[in-house]
Order: sequence, then C-alpha cells, then structure tokens
Amino acid sequence: MSKKEVVDEGKENQKPTIIRKGHSRSQFHLTEEQIKLLIKHAEKLRDKLIIKLFAYCGLRRFELAKIKIEEINFETRKIRILGKKNIDRLATIFSDQLVEDLKLYHQYVLNNRPKGYLFPAVSSLNNNGHITPTQINRIVAKAGQRAQLNNPVPELKNINPHILRHSCARILKDKGLSLEVVQKVLGHLSYKTTMDLYGTKSITEMDEELKEKIGDLFG
Repeated sequence: MSKKEVVDEGKENQKPTIIRKGHSRSQFHLTEEQIKLLIKHAEKLRDKLIIKLFAYCGLRRFELAKIKIEEINFETRKIRILGKKNIDRLATIFSDQLVEDLKLYHQYVLNNRPKGYLFPAVSSLNNNGHITPTQINRIVAKAGQRAQLNNPVPELKNINPHILRHSCARILKDKGLSLEVVQKVLGHLSYKTTMDLYGTKSITEMDEELKEKIGDLFG
C-alpha cells in the first residue's frame, strides 16, 4: 500500500506523520486454504459450524446468531434467515458435509430438541436466548489465533465474521458464479428479491450451480 508523508515545515525536528490512503475493506479476503485452516483450528463442533456457515452462506453476524432449529429444513436443505429490515430469505445448505455436521450437532449437542436457537446463549445472564455477537467474534478470532492467521485488512489484527462474508463472495466469484447467484447467497436486497426468479436463473438452477461449483469446498 502506498503511503504519503506529511511534514510540518515549521518544525524541523518533528517526525513525519504517516498517512495511509483510503481503501475498501471489501477488497481483502481469505483464501480457500486459510478458511480450511480456520475451521481445522476451531475448538468445538459448534465453533466449526459457525465458521462454516459464514464461509458457505455468507451470513451476517446477527443473522447467524438468530437461526432457530425449527427454521432448518434438512429435506429441502434450506435455512430460513431473518435478514436486514426483518426480511426473510432462504439460505441453501449446498454442502453435503455441512448438512451432516448440522445433524450431528443437533443430535449430540442439542439433544435433538425440536425448537429453539441453533446457537443458544452460553450464559444465564444473556436474556436474548441466543449467542451474542461478541461471543461470535471471540470464537472466530480464537480460531484465527490458533491457526496463526491475521486479518488481511491492514488496520485489523484478528479474523472476524465480516472478513468471512467478504471471502465467501470473492470465492464464489472466482469459482465462476454469476453476480446474481452471489447476491442471492449474500442476501443483498434489490428489486429482484420481490420475484421468484433472480435474473434469468431460477432458485433451483442457482442451487444446483452452487453445489456443482462449490460443493464441499471447505470440508
């Protein structure tokens, strides 16, 4: 990154101030191998699932926190997501391994409970009933530290959920997915969200393309 040195000419002995030119954080991302490494170093099945859902589905932090068990349909491989402006969308679980991980987690960690939050609160003091954004940040950051990965954004140190969302978008594009498919995965709002079709492709066609080109990319 280029830097500009600004020196106050009135003070000869003053050290120059380094000013960084602005950049967009969306230009930075993790590679496939780095995401796999991050998942590998997550401590618990819950933590692996959290990272995988960010990486595969490009979820926002608050969207992941509020996922409910009853909103996951293993038959259709869909998760109902409450997004921005309280608008619902369906996220596709196109990874076979992610489906199996979710089933194992539901069975052995959540004891097959029929309803409630997928990631319940870890403290009785949490009145929301679900994991907090701060706790999610810590889980992702800790996995990054264990994997010895730093956030690629220059002014940040720890891996965070948002870099995983950017990475999801970048990897989808690099794998040849069209912009409309990427927008569908990320839940971007546009006039197309009022239709059953995104551009020229149906939801089913996009799901098939995701499974074919991405599949179990992160394990």
